[in-house]
Amino acid sequence: MNWRFEYYETLGSTSDLCKIRAEAGEPEYLAVQAFSQTSGRGTRGRTWTDPGGNLAISLLLRPADPVAFITALPFLTAVALYETATHFYPATVGPTPFMVKWPNDLLLDGCKMAGVLIEAGGPQGRPWVVVGIGANLTQAPEIPGRRLAALSEITAAPSAKAFGKILVAQIERWTDILVEQGFEPIRSAWLARAHPVGSRLAVQGCETYITGSFSGLDAQGRLLLTLSNGETIPVVTGDILLD
Repeated sequence: MNWRFEYYETLGSTSDLCKIRAEAGEPEYLAVQAFSQTSGRGTRGRTWTDPGGNLAISLLLRPADPVAFITALPFLTAVALYETATHFYPATVGPTPFMVKWPNDLLLDGCKMAGVLIEAGGPQGRPWVVVGIGANLTQAPEIPGRRLAALSEITAAPSAKAFGKILVAQIERWTDILVEQGFEPIRSAWLARAHPVGSRLAVQGCETYITGSFSGLDAQGRLLLTLSNGETIPVVTGDILLD
């Protein structure tokens, strides 16, 4: 893949710029990175606060099969984030403190360090997918009620540009695996880096709160939650809270 990197000192949203470029016909493999982002967005309408010095990058892709690609993309991106963070963590320090949480959060010692927002659009025959990724490298923003962490808490933080380059290389590597071997290797890699099967967790929706134990992922990437009565249900959406 021949990636084209564009760097900006300040943007409102890297994903918004990627979407504008996508609608204008921009070819895939565009990476837009801002060193300060003023209007970052997270999942379910949340804002992504950027105090500066952290990663704010969005990637434009045009997959041949967007439905299958989008099914795998959250897990693929989470694994790529895990591998990138591990790349900058000295192996001599000890076991990796990173873990992925369904579907695409990266945790550092149980606190969120990075997140992903995936958006798709475009006319039939010319679809686009934009992957927005934010990662706390130098400092974690203070948001009431949320536990956040930064890579600088455990090691010397790399520059946002260096982190972004490695991350895109990892996303490319795992995309190649997806194209050649399908979703199963991505699913297995994600499970190996996630909270163990049997972990207690809760799924919080707008008006629901369900507790149970983590029982893996199904072939569509849905989280499997085993309830206290022994029933296992698939979870399609919701905030995952780990005990």
